[in-house]
Amino acid sequence: MKIHTHNLDGLLEVLSNIRVPNLSGQSTMDFGNDPESILLNYKVLTNYFKPVSLENEHYFNLPEFKWGEELFDRKVVQVKFRNKTEEEIFFKELGVKPTSKKYIYYQLNENPYKDYEYQYTESIQPKYPIYVISKGRWNNTLTIDTLEEMGVDFYICIEPKEFELYKKNASVDINKVLVLPENFSEQHNGAVPVRNWVWEHSVKNGHTKHWQLDDNIKWFYRWNMNLRKKIKDGVFFKIMEDFSDRYENLGLVGCQYASFVPAILPERTQFVKNTRIYSCILINSELLDQRLQERWRGRYNDDTDLSLRVLSLGDVCTVNFNSLLSGKQTSGGMKGGMANMYQNHTHLGYQNKFDSLKEQWGDIVTLTNKRHKDKRPHHHIEYTKLFTQELRLKQQIPTEPKVNEYNMIFFKK
Repeated sequence: MKIHTHNLDGLLEVLSNIRVPNLSGQSTMDFGNDPESILLNYKVLTNYFKPVSLENEHYFNLPEFKWGEELFDRKVVQVKFRNKTEEEIFFKELGVKPTSKKYIYYQLNENPYKDYEYQYTESIQPKYPIYVISKGRWNNTLTIDTLEEMGVDFYICIEPKEFELYKKNASVDINKVLVLPENFSEQHNGAVPVRNWVWEHSVKNGHTKHWQLDDNIKWFYRWNMNLRKKIKDGVFFKIMEDFSDRYENLGLVGCQYASFVPAILPERTQFVKNTRIYSCILINSELLDQRLQERWRGRYNDDTDLSLRVLSLGDVCTVNFNSLLSGKQTSGGMKGGMANMYQNHTHLGYQNKFDSLKEQWGDIVTLTNKRHKDKRPHHHIEYTKLFTQELRLKQQIPTEPKVNEYNMIFFKK
């Protein structure tokens, strides 16, 4: 257990006075006047916060991204528990509720910008069309509700057999609904037939790029100064669109899951190049239709497969933003979507998912069970080691290293 604190002296005083039972076989060390008790095992971790460099030749004319100074004023103490009794005494003496996380906060100063939020000098609409692919979630329309509150235009793609169910939900604007030409789920190929229909729809309507969003995203955020704040405007998408438009070889752009960018370690850069893009994807259909033999394919892992095929072209890149985040819900956390295909998110369902990807891509895919608490099977791919191609900036793009906050003003509520 790691304890983050701004009051190291006070914390150490508390820890030094905690005694725990000297259970048989646990330790032979005696401390103090009571041979039946021993000190808790702890140590101060030095140089715990080692920020990565944020120097990035491609991150220019974009919103600020930096780590707050308050993070580096923290001290971290690690406690190792030898048994459950020690853990229980520890939480009781510190007056902190037990947690399953590997860290806790003790007398930690609040971020000075905690009560700030963004307001907007004007409304900005995305440049490219947004498609929300939804199935079986007419009563739990997370992405739809989020986009409505952001005030952006978008399409809702649903199957004919579910139209009346979505229509009954007052939060669904029927004018934004695209009823698919058939019930694609009956093909038993997951979301791939719908994704390809959406791709073709955007191309036929004259768009060179388009967004495909999953239907289980609860809010979009901007990350800066160790804070994650909601973005309630279309500027969220416009920033990534403008970035995409700078480059001649950028095939996919997206944003990281909010749960993957914690505020406790300065290990994230503004974006990651040449990695997988999931759930909120800006697709450069003009470029990829020239380079890929087919669009979406297969049944399982369609987003992983697309990312790998784009990167395997050798000179085409992907970019996943850490400065912009999606509140994508945990796989299996909601009914609907692909739950049936993954056998309601059982271990067997995820094993089938892994096996399919392994068959497609071989040794670059390895098995891990560390992604989820229930140890369900999952895949792991060393994207950034496998793919090292560079972004190619279009000619006549000014590269002055300035901050552009677009329409966003940070103010105290």
